Amino acid sequence: MSTNHYNEPRYVGYSKEVMKYYQTDHVDSWTDSKSTSIFAGKMQKDLFIFAMAVGKYYEKKATEVKNKQNNVSVQAMKDNQKWAVLSIGIEEKGDLFCLKDETPIYSEAEKYAHEGIKIIKSNIDEHSINYPLKLEEILRNILEAKHQ
Repeated sequence: MSTNHYNEPRYVGYSKEVMKYYQTDHVDSWTDSKSTSIFAGKMQKDLFIFAMAVGKYYEKKATEVKNKQNNVSVQAMKDNQKWAVLSIGIEEKGDLFCLKDETPIYSEAEKYAHEGIKIIKSNIDEHSINYPLKLEEILRNILEAKHQ
């Protein structure tokens, strides 16, 4: 069943600095179907959510997004993706009242996604073709930490 969100922003975005990884028409695109990235064929919203999770739960660091491009439609996100974003606000604020205005939560998610993209990029640079194994290790560590 779908949840209606009447106070969500129309778009979330990313900086011009990392735009090339999201855009399918760029030579360095991670989401283009011909890319060798694990994100090949994925949507911008999928990369955004993955990067947000890595930024939030691996480094626990939110980086200010400069020269932001509003390119990821919030309405196009699936309910589980929206709730992944909203869970950050609930966790950080400690109550459900933060859901009255979802815009600040999405703004914080953009910061985590920006940091997550930097983490993913550094792993690609450092581990080359083995970077999926490193990302898998990062995700495993996140899950283990959450269950302790």
